[in-house]
Amino acid sequence: MTPSPAGLAPAPADDTAPSAHLLPHIERAMADRRPAREAVDAPFAPLERTAHDLLPGLAALRPALGDTPLVPVPSRAGRGTVWLKAEAANLTGTVKARTAYALLCAAVARAGTARVRLVEYSGGSLAVALAHLCATLGLDLHLAVPHGAPDRLVAALRHDGARVTRGREGTGFLGAMDEAARIAEDEDRYLLLQHCAPEAVAVHRERTGAEITTRLAREHVRPDVFAASVGSAGTLVGVAQALRLRRPDCAAYAVFPAEAPYGDPGAPTGAPRMNGTGGLGHGLRQPLLVPYEADFAFADVTYPQALDAMRLLRRTQRVAVSSSAAGAWLTASRALDEGPRGRHAVAVAAGRGTTEEWADAADH
Repeated sequence: MTPSPAGLAPAPADDTAPSAHLLPHIERAMADRRPAREAVDAPFAPLERTAHDLLPGLAALRPALGDTPLVPVPSRAGRGTVWLKAEAANLTGTVKARTAYALLCAAVARAGTARVRLVEYSGGSLAVALAHLCATLGLDLHLAVPHGAPDRLVAALRHDGARVTRGREGTGFLGAMDEAARIAEDEDRYLLLQHCAPEAVAVHRERTGAEITTRLAREHVRPDVFAASVGSAGTLVGVAQALRLRRPDCAAYAVFPAEAPYGDPGAPTGAPRMNGTGGLGHGLRQPLLVPYEADFAFADVTYPQALDAMRLLRRTQRVAVSSSAAGAWLTASRALDEGPRGRHAVAVAAGRGTTEEWADAADH
């Protein structure tokens, strides 16, 4: 496990690495919309009510989101119990359905109209959720995906009616972010910008985290540890806030791929890693996490370790989880197994895993 990086600003770029300034559109967008801490801590419910009034279809979607199972499984060494928040039970099969819903509520509420033209970036799960929700709601959506996104994903997004554009080769996920910001400028679209969206924290604090604390209270369980893999950091920060309202001393771990750690100073690469998570490259840090860095320990998990954990959970517990979920379980297990027996942890299981992840797990 690695400590939290010091400071809040982007790490200085290596003189031999490509400059982040090759991606000017997303730099401008993130600088303009970097949220203040008070915005991140603001409630979601008032924004949601306004959005429901403007677009009643959002209210109709709400019952398909949340109330997902909390599944107890042993830690890796069996010294404690990890409660997996099984987000595959959401609409579209991942935790990102909650985030997509929150982003759409905020876009409609802030625009003051349901007639919004949207653009966003994603490497997979959020794109699937947004395409499905926007197709249901009749919203115009343009998605930017990394250059190496699977053809299967692009075809599925287009089938749901979304326009899809790939980022430039060699720019990784950050390239998709920059492409979305460019499209927003060129096509006069509203950029959802998940990495700067305070509603992505609020919805997980008020819904995902509240569901966890309510269930654990019924079970008379007090969690000692919480772990979640980090994409935009909305789930991590929101759930941690909810847990610490009940258990202030709960240790919280931000899980990153060892191949792309938080504040990764290098240029983005296409190296295999846990899906849906990771540092952005060029020393950039997730804006939703920056104000709360001191509240978390940081843990790294390699892709082979995550694949091993996926296979182990499926073989021993009959539970199928994504690589990022496996990484969260593995991190929570390490924390429990290093301490006294009988302790409890919570880990977010973002989904069941993609076709590509399970193929890699089978080959590993």
